[in-house]
Amino acid sequence: MQLSLIIPAYNEEKLIRGTISKFKSFLDKKGYSWEIIVADDGSRDKTSQIVKSFRNPKVKLVALGKNQGKGAALKAGFLTAQGEYQIFSDADLSVPIETLEPFLQKLKDFDVVIASRRVKGAEIKVHQPWLRENMGRVFTALTQILTGSSVVDFTCGFKGFTKEAAKQIFGRALISRWAYDAEIVFLAEKKGFRIAQHPVSWVNRKDTRVRLNRVVLESLRDLFAIRVNEMRGRYD
Repeated sequence: MQLSLIIPAYNEEKLIRGTISKFKSFLDKKGYSWEIIVADDGSRDKTSQIVKSFRNPKVKLVALGKNQGKGAALKAGFLTAQGEYQIFSDADLSVPIETLEPFLQKLKDFDVVIASRRVKGAEIKVHQPWLRENMGRVFTALTQILTGSSVVDFTCGFKGFTKEAAKQIFGRALISRWAYDAEIVFLAEKKGFRIAQHPVSWVNRKDTRVRLNRVVLESLRDLFAIRVNEMRGRYD
């Protein structure tokens, strides 16, 4: 298996069929082997049923029994993946499908590739609302302070890993919700993996169910939890 594509999903019945179909159509034209893994984070709608309806051995479902958070869903998906290269994409396709190809090329030279909206060559075609965009910048600044990382965009929902890097990182991941991105990068740097930040074209999708006040509090809590986990040796 060359590529595992992991799609975390929570109550995505409006999007998931179209997202899988677009990725499948793109990948069917390629000459390498692949699998699509939808990691359903305890959806209460028909997300899982829609994934099953594809009846394709290359389209797989990992379903969490209850909602645990996007970090938990990603961990379950990556621990199931078999590909030599493993990439996750948000279900809303804020980053275009075509980004898979440059990621696969970079993963031949790097262990981890992170999609970035803040490096040279990146383009934000549709911005988030002012508050959300600037909260993302504050989160990045706090994460850099608390983890010592030089990465400039932690939260873009498109990241790639070699099989070994994914095993090492997601096998140790402990954060289930909002700061999972920061933990992924922290673990990648802690383990000495070679990291590339790849500029992407990005479009904000308006359909969001995120409550900002909850995100702020949980993100701060989880950022400090990363430091505590490190001090207690829980990542060793």
